[in-house]
Amino acid sequence: MNIPLPRPAALVLCLLGLAPSLTAAPKIGVLLKGRSDFWTAIGKGAVAAGSKLGAEVVVKAPINEIDVTVQIRLLEALGTQGIQALVIAPCNQDTLAAPVAALAAKGVKIVVIDSPLAGSAAATFVGTNQRAAGEAAGRLLASLLGEHDEISVLKHSQSSVAAQQRETGALAAIRETRPHAVVHSDIYASSENGVEAERAALLLQKYSGTKGLLAVGTPGTMAMLKLLEEKKSAGAIKFVGFGFNLNPDVAAALEDGTMAGWVAQLPEDVGYKGVAAALALIQGEKADPVISTDFLVITKDNLHEAKVQALLSN
Repeated sequence: MNIPLPRPAALVLCLLGLAPSLTAAPKIGVLLKGRSDFWTAIGKGAVAAGSKLGAEVVVKAPINEIDVTVQIRLLEALGTQGIQALVIAPCNQDTLAAPVAALAAKGVKIVVIDSPLAGSAAATFVGTNQRAAGEAAGRLLASLLGEHDEISVLKHSQSSVAAQQRETGALAAIRETRPHAVVHSDIYASSENGVEAERAALLLQKYSGTKGLLAVGTPGTMAMLKLLEEKKSAGAIKFVGFGFNLNPDVAAALEDGTMAGWVAQLPEDVGYKGVAAALALIQGEKADPVISTDFLVITKDNLHEAKVQALLSN
């Protein structure tokens, strides 16, 4: 068998160890807020984009999404690994601004996902239109209530800009649709593990006249759902929650009336589009300043539609 010999130039490059760098895939760092199922799904979408589009994707995340110090350390570590672009969901929009700007000054392309970042380092933002999602949830809940019904909102955490945007949108829609309703919104579920159940119970104890209930974060939604199921109060309180994709517990709750609605983000789409935008920037292409990802409002009425059922397998 005749084996073709490498051309002289290629042979020299091989001897010098330079050939791999000529064909190396672009390297993109993805820095998430935490390691919950939501962030894991975003990471999964980011890796899928890298695999399909030809980029090396390195995903990092602190254990707790309010641990800004750890996220900054992970950011600094990624900066030493030769990344050409960074896709980041900042734990804090102000504290992360300077470290990200320092990385951008070195030529690293910046894409922000999920939650905004202060300053001008980011070339593009990818995420759900959180205010629009909140408005959709607020309109749904208000449509199920009377003019003077009492409404309670279980907030997520004080550090989550995305959750604050959802809450703002929801409250605006509720007050527009039900201007005479009494609305309570002073209790946070928090993002600390194990606290959500306690805060959910506190809300129902403090505002025992609640007829409509909105939880703006996934941990609070799931804690409240469990509490309502334990109280066997299906339908007594109209409950709308936020989350991502669809899980069997929520599907069952929508079916039996414990939940009236579930506003589902599509996190894999966020991760995928974030990496795709970063790769476009590396290649000198333009990326839109804002790239929106879809959300779905799921109720018993559309629960069995094919596009909704498909979310159960994600």
